[in-house]
Amino acid sequence: MKIAHVIGKMKNGGVEAVVFNYLRNINDDSLSFDVLYDDDSTVSPPLDLINKGVNFIKVPPYQKLPSYISAVKRLCSENRYDAVHVHLNTLSVFALYAARLAGVRHRICHNHSTTSKKETKRNILKLILRPFAPVFATEYAACGELAGRWMFGDKRFDAGKVTVFNNAIKPERYAYNSDNRDRIRNEYGIDRDAFVIGHVGRFVTVKNHSFLVDIFKEYSKNDPTAKLMLVGGGEMLDEIKEKVRREGLADKVIFTGETSDTAPFYSAMDVFCLPSLYEGLPVVALEAQASGLPCFISDKATRECALSDNAEFLPIDKSVILWADAIKAVRLCGRENAFGMLKNGKFDIDKSAEELVSFYKRLGSKSAV
Repeated sequence: MKIAHVIGKMKNGGVEAVVFNYLRNINDDSLSFDVLYDDDSTVSPPLDLINKGVNFIKVPPYQKLPSYISAVKRLCSENRYDAVHVHLNTLSVFALYAARLAGVRHRICHNHSTTSKKETKRNILKLILRPFAPVFATEYAACGELAGRWMFGDKRFDAGKVTVFNNAIKPERYAYNSDNRDRIRNEYGIDRDAFVIGHVGRFVTVKNHSFLVDIFKEYSKNDPTAKLMLVGGGEMLDEIKEKVRREGLADKVIFTGETSDTAPFYSAMDVFCLPSLYEGLPVVALEAQASGLPCFISDKATRECALSDNAEFLPIDKSVILWADAIKAVRLCGRENAFGMLKNGKFDIDKSAEELVSFYKRLGSKSAV
């Protein structure tokens, strides 16, 4: 059975990380995978997946819509995919349309996102496309209940027509490691006893880095040795760096840049903050909890990502003082290694990969009828 995953731009983002996690943990010779990605991507395909036999194919960026649809249609026809699994949220409509034109029998619309009131222009596009996104799909999927209901509606979700594939991880990879803590702290010049507030995510509007800097500024008034560690890259990186400089925090905020392996960084942190404007089901929240970090998460994210008592949801439309006070309250608490709570649970990639394989094989059996 030959399956194409359509992921858009590769830029060390959350959606591609989820897809790649699944592909790394599917070991079934009856399935083969191609990944279609935009040719203006900022990172290269992972070598380990190439070595595993995953075929990465460039297509024009979806902003060049006629060329994009033509290329996806051609690839679907030439490669005779049994299924096309599209991860572009509301933008999935275009790849699904191309797959239908090419006669692909199984077309999966997979939603990983919702909306925020603070992204007006993006929301307009999402809300315009949302009714059309599932039109050319034969199967509906989402990263969680919130994302599933938002994209496909309560009626479809309650009828069991939306399959939830959890944004799963290998929990043991993120377990607290004192060697990683010492190594990362030494690399970035962080004192052994300094309190580190951490964040992992691309510098884009939805991740709300500006609000996080404000939280840290408030917190650091009472803890001048504290550090803020921001892991990731993105188009707003320079803007946030300028804000940090303007606020007089340049010696307290650490920008690590992009990395293909975030796991060691969690061990270097003491608390994790995710004040996003919205989230489907944030993988980084799972990773942070697997490392035993106290986590403060935006109340705009789904509660499905809370795996232990270490996760607390806070409003992003209130004063930063609320977040700073919550961080102070856990300042003296030790971290708890929580990865056992995830292992063999619904967010464990081994179990989730098996469920995805079963899903594909059910589609294959329909084709054989």
